[in-house]
Formats: sequence, structure tokens, C-alpha cells
Amino acid sequence: MVGVGNPKGVGNPHWQKGVATNPGGRSKELARLQSAARHKAARCTPEAIAYLLKVLRNEAEATPHRLKAAVELLNRGLGLPQTQVDIDVVVRKKIGEMSLDELRQLEERLGGALMTTTVPLLLEGQRVEEPDGSSDG
Repeated sequence: MVGVGNPKGVGNPHWQKGVATNPGGRSKELARLQSAARHKAARCTPEAIAYLLKVLRNEAEATPHRLKAAVELLNRGLGLPQTQVDIDVVVRKKIGEMSLDELRQLEERLGGALMTTTVPLLLEGQRVEEPDGSSDG
């Protein structure tokens, strides 16, 4: 799908050439602080790993502390375990911009969750009749 301001079809088709997608952006001060923190953390990495190993190997240490040290070492050495993310519904239009057919399709996808009331459905000030000829009211 190629947008008007996006002739190559790369990225979001609604992006306009020369228009920033995040005009405020990340502040330079925040970027500087994050960079300084990363550099300091990198310098302390060997010491932190040594401390975690010391806690992990110390049998006199409480089990929850040893377990936490093991988890932290594994997460940093091997990466966090994979997680699953479920996304159910993506609505690309505002409800008020949807056609009656789109609203009905959305209702079907949501398992009728949108129509839990006995109040008649009104679109643009007109009462909507159900397909069987009866109204919602």
C-alpha cells in the first residue's frame, strides 16, 4: 500500500516526507543521562557479575537471594526467556467513522460484547433496524 506522501511504500503509508513523526522527540538531556548511565554500568559489569556469583555460591545466603542472583545472571547472559503476546483487536478507525457493516463485523469479532444493552442502536441520529426487521428496543 503506497501512501500519497510515501511513493516507495516503505514504513507507515501516512508518513509525510519532511514531517517528523515524533516532533518533541527524546530530550538531549535524557539521552545524555542514559548514555552516561550505560557507560557507568558497563564499567561496573565485572564487579556486578562477581557479586551475583558470590551470592549464588554462598550456601549460607537465603535461598530467595541465591535464586534471584541465578535468574539475574541467566537473564543477562542468555537473555530473557521468550514471551507470548496476544493481540485480539486492532481498530484502525474511530467507531464514529465506521460503516454499519464495519460495526457489525466488529461486534461479531468481539462476540456481541458491544451490544449488551436494550437501548436501540443509533447511527447519525437514525434508529438502526436489525436484519430480521425488529429493532433493538
